[in-house]
Amino acid sequence: MSHPDPAAFADRILAGDDRAVDPATLLAFLSEEVDGWTLMAAADRVRRDRFGNRVHLCSIVNAKEGGCPEDCGFCSQSRHFTTHVTPGRFIAPADAVAASAKARAQQATALGLVTATRGLEEDSRGLEYVEAAVRAVRDAGHTEAHASVGLLSEAALDRLVDAGLTELNHNLESGRSFFERLVSTHTYDDRIATIRRAKARGLRTCVGGIFGMGETLQDRVELATELRELDVDEVPLNFLVSIEGTTLQNIEPMEPRQILRVIAAYRMFLPRQNIFIAAGRTHLGQLLPMMFSAGASGMMVGDFLTTPNRGPQDDLLLLEQLGLSPYGCGTDHPTRPEHAPAPARTRLPVVAQGMA
Repeated sequence: MSHPDPAAFADRILAGDDRAVDPATLLAFLSEEVDGWTLMAAADRVRRDRFGNRVHLCSIVNAKEGGCPEDCGFCSQSRHFTTHVTPGRFIAPADAVAASAKARAQQATALGLVTATRGLEEDSRGLEYVEAAVRAVRDAGHTEAHASVGLLSEAALDRLVDAGLTELNHNLESGRSFFERLVSTHTYDDRIATIRRAKARGLRTCVGGIFGMGETLQDRVELATELRELDVDEVPLNFLVSIEGTTLQNIEPMEPRQILRVIAAYRMFLPRQNIFIAAGRTHLGQLLPMMFSAGASGMMVGDFLTTPNRGPQDDLLLLEQLGLSPYGCGTDHPTRPEHAPAPARTRLPVVAQGMA
């Protein structure tokens, strides 16, 4: 039985067929059927064609920590679990501006305000706090103001857009089948409805998932297919960092080469989207720089919410040594010569045959 050739699919993508990879082929890419190095080489061609040697950097801040009423089994901020997180208040506008300035100093062009909440009702104090923080970040002008605040109604979204919100993060976390094993306090369709409301208001959408939670390869295909059908703009890939006290506390981290395989397969399936790497990227260890050769076009810099990240200066040095440079959030993807210089091919890690 012949296996799909990643190089041939890359040729089709570069010729303009963004849907060259179908779900069955994606499943093969995610499995051991296809050599990992060959897959990465193809994904790197697609990344270079669409993004050149530019990468997107963003940062987040905990705008309301802990005490979340939802029971997401991976989350240290759920009040259903006893973890190291202590519930806190909503962020003050001045603190949001300070976090935005810090993010910009780390070359990030967007700050995501993240709240541990089910959502924000249009008549709630929580919405007022986030609205004020978004407006303050917008007016300060250091970065764009993004938000990840749970489920949102049309009226609540309208208020945040008026305050200056430019992008909404609302991860699907996994495919529908596996999601229902992780969360019982809201539904997959609740999340999809919020994403569609955001898109209807002209917001960019940042929607991704978490890998290594015990899901199957088919679950990963389900997630990717949903992201394609929703036509989201940014796709954050997170890799589970098990937190003591949560349902998933005993799950071991994904192997580095499997992480790279996920990144490469998603790049081939979602060639247009900005795929950036967030929580759990330290699982890559010495292979961390290869996430770009696997197809990643961005990463989250600075502090995460409740788990550690690399120091931002280490990340910026890494980009310098690889010959990569940040590009502004919300600008056109640098897919053509007028946006970006020709790739400096010798500066990136070399891929070779033999990866499992």
